[in-house]
Amino acid sequence: MHCCIRRIFIVAGLLVAGASKISAQKTPEYIYPTAAFNEAEVASQMEDGKATIQGLAKLKKKGRTYYPWQGDRIQLYPVTPYLTEFLELQKKYRKGKKVATMSNTVFSYHIEGRVIDENGHFEFRDLKPGKYYIVTWIDYEKSYEYKVQTGRETAYNGYGDVVYSVPTYTWYTHKYAVEQEVSGIVDVTSDGKMSAVISNE
Repeated sequence: MHCCIRRIFIVAGLLVAGASKISAQKTPEYIYPTAAFNEAEVASQMEDGKATIQGLAKLKKKGRTYYPWQGDRIQLYPVTPYLTEFLELQKKYRKGKKVATMSNTVFSYHIEGRVIDENGHFEFRDLKPGKYYIVTWIDYEKSYEYKVQTGRETAYNGYGDVVYSVPTYTWYTHKYAVEQEVSGIVDVTSDGKMSAVISNE
């Protein structure tokens, strides 16, 4: 049984770079690659082959290692000049009003897979030799501390007069999850199985 589904379809709307956060108050300006896209060549590349990528996805932050959840999506794209330019634009426009995007036609040529266990393993089967861009999104934990006034400390002298009065605080730690894109390029040079690791290192 295949762990991923080969999808060739036209997606309604635009693929927007997952890491770009656009404020609701702003109207984004979509930036497309200018490189030519050879659809016939890519369609041939996406036909069934005899290679398998058995991989691991992980994210390292401050000495901790995070993995995607079992069932999380992971995508595979054939590397083309168009995709390479898109990735450069994505780095350039991670913040701000401009957003890197690609055409629906280009986006349709990818394989949508799922992470197969809680340790970040994935597998793509029936591939032809070639270079592939693999991307997923992994949650990691961030935190910050804040204080809340919970009372006052007041001292009095022997006459009952206030000597000093200061607020007292309790410190709390707020933890929350942040999603980060993790990706890598894998070069499949021959038929058969090969191992690959994609991470932020």
